[in-house]
Amino acid sequence: MFPELPTEKISYLAESVLKLSDYYIQNPNGETPWSEKYCQVAYRHYYLPLNFIRLKNVVRHGQDVGFFDGLKVFVDWGCGPGTASLALAADAKLKTQIEKQILYDISPAAVESFSDLHSDLVNVQKLKTLRLESAGGKSSCLVFSYSLTEINELPPGWEQYEALMIAEPSTSEDGRKLLLLREMLIKKGYYMWAPCTHQNACPLLVNSKHDWCHDRAAVTAPAWFTQLEQMLPMKNKTVTTSYLLVRKTPPLAKIGGFARLVGDSLEEKGKTRQLVCRGPQREFLTWMHKSIEPQILPRGELVTLPDDIEVKSNELRLKSPL
Repeated sequence: MFPELPTEKISYLAESVLKLSDYYIQNPNGETPWSEKYCQVAYRHYYLPLNFIRLKNVVRHGQDVGFFDGLKVFVDWGCGPGTASLALAADAKLKTQIEKQILYDISPAAVESFSDLHSDLVNVQKLKTLRLESAGGKSSCLVFSYSLTEINELPPGWEQYEALMIAEPSTSEDGRKLLLLREMLIKKGYYMWAPCTHQNACPLLVNSKHDWCHDRAAVTAPAWFTQLEQMLPMKNKTVTTSYLLVRKTPPLAKIGGFARLVGDSLEEKGKTRQLVCRGPQREFLTWMHKSIEPQILPRGELVTLPDDIEVKSNELRLKSPL
């Protein structure tokens, strides 16, 4: 997904990325300036590839729990260049079941400036206006990819959809807003499929004033991207995102037997801990160094807890490897 870039263009790209980054900082709730050339350049070579990695990771987690089973129509609301739709179509198994992908953004330039990338989509439709009710149904999924941060509430008609796929920036503000949205969706009868393995209150929201749920994915980039990052204050060996995958249909029973790692591995005196979620309590998987070799496990992954785990306060102390 990283397009080729001549070395002589790297400085110009760095300037464009910094300019767009400054715009976002100064206009946190503003619309992306899609019609500006610097924005198109920065997105194509920097933001889109990184967001594509984030969203492919979300799709992978959805496939792990069967979230996409039976879904055939995907509406990408506030699609921008169509990054989420590209990530969906990039999954080989999912691409065979998709019947239609619909792109909608309030800015025509957001879609048309990246039209050359959309040949990989399935029966793609690009709409200038969209009534969400017309595309609903039991096989439909409404996608929000970094678009809810720009609007105050879900658009009218969203409840007509069987499934919602939502990805947002992994900031404390956006992440905790997503946790509040999770509460609302549960009250309306929706079921959490990922990252949650349960329908209970979110421990990060209830038991902390600052924590939020976000996932991490590794970045494998070409050599020119490393050169680019030397000109930028932002480094991207890994990228993070906050997301929700929800449906009107309850998840498979086996999902409740999993726990998800929602924190990075932390080295402490005599032990290694990692925040884990399996219910309403804020808990840590714990490897006591005197009794077990610690494991370094990726944030965001599902794990099955062994039966011989020892519960000590908020620690789930492991006696055998996961």
